[in-house]
Amino acid sequence: MKIAAQLYNTRDYTKTPEAIEATLRRVKAIGFEVVQISGFGPCDADLLAGWIKELGLEVCVTHVPWPRLADPAELKTVIGEHKKIGCPQIGLGSRPGDVFPNSYEGWTRFIKKANEIVKQVKGEGLSFAYHNHDFEFEKWNGVLAIDRIIEECPELEFVLDTFWVQAGGGSPVKYIRKLNGRISTIHFKDFRIVNRTRQFAEIGEGNLDWDEIIPLCKAQNIPYAAIEQDSDWLVDPFESLAQSRKFLLGKV
Repeated sequence: MKIAAQLYNTRDYTKTPEAIEATLRRVKAIGFEVVQISGFGPCDADLLAGWIKELGLEVCVTHVPWPRLADPAELKTVIGEHKKIGCPQIGLGSRPGDVFPNSYEGWTRFIKKANEIVKQVKGEGLSFAYHNHDFEFEKWNGVLAIDRIIEECPELEFVLDTFWVQAGGGSPVKYIRKLNGRISTIHFKDFRIVNRTRQFAEIGEGNLDWDEIIPLCKAQNIPYAAIEQDSDWLVDPFESLAQSRKFLLGKV
């Protein structure tokens, strides 16, 4: 696996084109060759593509706001942008709760729309992936929402998030196995408990069993492991990325 930097970690440093360029150069200097684009402010796709090419970076996946995906015409623009930056996968960071309520019926409507997006994206030679949180592990009519998505969206890929699987009461190992062949990028995010409160953690500083997770990901030939930590950093977000990367070097 290649280790990627999920740039949602550095979202406070990617609000302008100038800041985005500086952040790309900084993560490259840390040693990252791959990034996930998420949490960016407005930035021209040609400009972004130029920096990515200059720095020799790969973009493994993105997180795109739902309104841009839901409109077929706007989705066509998104597809063109991904082709410009050489990114093979369009990602959705979460089910938009304001559009699809967290209910059996809400998930039914979301699944229908997700399948429509998959069809349009695949028709252009790209893939579409869904990033989970913990609410997908709620049961509706006796079935976990995440299991419905897996079963009813057979061509949808997943950016499986290890922290959120654990937070939802699931097993990261179980869902990595269950999604064999449907994960191109996995989010490595550790899970720690502080004063009986769950927190995000630098990789290796929490409680997840990386000695089981990493070999399984390698055995399934998952191409990219993206380091993500939403908050609770023990250090500066860039140093946090570097610390997690250091833990993973030699293991992936």
